[in-house]
Amino acid sequence: MRLKNNPDGSLTIYVGNKSPGIDRESNWLPAPDGDFSLWIRAYWPDQAILDGTWTPPRLVRLP
Repeated sequence: MRLKNNPDGSLTIYVGNKSPGIDRESNWLPAPDGDFSLWIRAYWPDQAILDGTWTPPRLVRLP
């Protein structure tokens, strides 16, 4: 299944233990119920990641 970009070109990833809905499942990362850690693995990182000036995208908790 391929990721689906938003109309503005951005990408929303849904992380959780319940499906965000059939229309959003292509962008869903299943996660355990309760607390968990989210990590980013960067292959061939840009200099900003290497020198610590890159800021990861903001996470937003949905109801």
